[in-house]
Amino acid sequence: MDSIVFEESVNTEVSSSEFVDKQWLYVNDNNNGSYSSQVVLDTTPLANSGSYINWSEAFILMPLVLQIESTSALMTATAPMDFIAGLKSGYWNILHSMSVEFNNGNIIQQVPFMNVFCNFKNITSWSNDDITNWGAVCGFCPDSARSWAFTPVAPATTLTLPLSGSGFGLSNNRQSPFVNITAVPTTAAVATPINTNNFTRATLSANDYTQNWNDGLFQRQTFINYNPVLNADNNASNGQGALMGAAEVTQVFRCFTKAAANIRSYAIDAVIRLKDIADFFQKCPMLKGSSMRMYLNTNQTYFQVGQTGPTYTAATGAPLLGPFMNLLTSPVILGGGGTNPVLYSSCNLGQGASVLTPLPITAATSTTAATATINVALSIVKTQFSQMPTQNVSCPITSVRLYAPAYTLSPIAEQRYLSLTPTKRVVYNDIFQFSFPSQSVNSPFNILVTNGIPNIRSVLVLPLLPSASNGIAGASGVKTSSILSPFASTPSSPDPIIINNFQIQVSGKNLFINQLQYDYETYYEQLVCANQLNGSLTTSLASGLISKSDFQSLYRYYYGNASRSLPSEDGVAKAIQIQGTILVPTASTGVTAVDIMVFVEFEREITIDVRTGARVA
Repeated sequence: MDSIVFEESVNTEVSSSEFVDKQWLYVNDNNNGSYSSQVVLDTTPLANSGSYINWSEAFILMPLVLQIESTSALMTATAPMDFIAGLKSGYWNILHSMSVEFNNGNIIQQVPFMNVFCNFKNITSWSNDDITNWGAVCGFCPDSARSWAFTPVAPATTLTLPLSGSGFGLSNNRQSPFVNITAVPTTAAVATPINTNNFTRATLSANDYTQNWNDGLFQRQTFINYNPVLNADNNASNGQGALMGAAEVTQVFRCFTKAAANIRSYAIDAVIRLKDIADFFQKCPMLKGSSMRMYLNTNQTYFQVGQTGPTYTAATGAPLLGPFMNLLTSPVILGGGGTNPVLYSSCNLGQGASVLTPLPITAATSTTAATATINVALSIVKTQFSQMPTQNVSCPITSVRLYAPAYTLSPIAEQRYLSLTPTKRVVYNDIFQFSFPSQSVNSPFNILVTNGIPNIRSVLVLPLLPSASNGIAGASGVKTSSILSPFASTPSSPDPIIINNFQIQVSGKNLFINQLQYDYETYYEQLVCANQLNGSLTTSLASGLISKSDFQSLYRYYYGNASRSLPSEDGVAKAIQIQGTILVPTASTGVTAVDIMVFVEFEREITIDVRTGARVA
């Protein structure tokens, strides 16, 4: 410490910069307002700017419309419904796949479910400080690991299902704490019962579902929520609308809520940093004259939810049935995608969607449950689904944009830059994806993933629930897989499925000397080092957002680092095989099969002329 004080005292700061200018430039997509298929971005105008483009800072700006509509009389313009729905963690979940051409040559191949791998990459490489700085920008705040629940039976069949209001199957959409106000029995001296909070986290058992809630969902909803509605007395309902009114906010906030009768819409300017979705952009140097063409397949979605409030006996107030919620239509994915990026809130009491099905308050209506049918859609730029009652909802920005910083170097700095690195060899990782549906539970599996991939760097295995194993929809409802469910946090997290005796074989050789049996082995030996700063070896200097408790509760990523090999083996195609046993209590869950998704990360390289942006053979 003393030496730092001395050095700071004698140090003379010299202000100098190798750059004389930096300007952020953007290009619009080539879609001409049509987003029912691929989004195409051409960087030729950036290449012709005459400046050096730093692709590691570049980002895609994708204007999104989250649209929620219901004919319920409860959905009024002033009703507090800002937390009825949100997005799953990370705006990159709007992307299903991406391919990139660099000067007419492919550098990133089109791989389905790219967003699933992006979720793993970012949650294992971001730090809490990154969430503070970039979370609201990128829509990223991980879901709470212990707040998920599983409802395996039809939600309307029994009163003893306190989670039935969260939707069938796997759910992680309860974003508020649980409070249970009870009454102390009256005595002769007390004419009225005293209301008291006897139930808190400290008085409940550790396995009680009300112990935890998804604070990540709540935080992400605050990212997209600002609703400066004025009440009749001209006071803002949030105490800020009088100074920061709706007209002013919509000009600059870019993420805000619009409220009207029977509809809520959220205008979301989703920022997707290129380095968060492809390793090439993290490794790419500043380039002049480089031209790229990007093809994006998206996960725009539409679905319909039905929810019913609780019922009570009119005379006594005794509960008859709890609230329940299910899907009325299977999610429709537009743009070639395969996952649902929307997370619809629970309608259990006190949760975000409960405002559409409130408690009955009079004896005349106390036995009748309130019901609601809700249409939900997430579209690019404007409403893309004919199923939505309102078709004219749109964002202020009317196209997808690609932003990148253009640097102008001083003549001396440019000469030095070109003399030091006239060409740059970029070594980066790309991915393959493989799916293996309907793997039997409670019995060993042995899967040949691929016969041969060269330069393998890692293998990632995720267990996912198919529709057949994801609960029961009940009468008038439909079932869907967890990856398409609007009630589960999947694919921002894997499903909480245990794989025991896990092993990866590369060309017949075990990657682990012993099969991984225990959670501390799987976490400490493999996962905690994945993508982290210094491999998580430097105390007080680390990244990564998955703790051991998070891994055990929800984030059950099964990972193996396969990058260690002899130099003579570079370029040699190797087979990959995975082994293990899926452990599920079948009798109580109805889960008889689990889908397994595998990502294989492999190394690629290109050499680029940094002055012209040309690809060197």
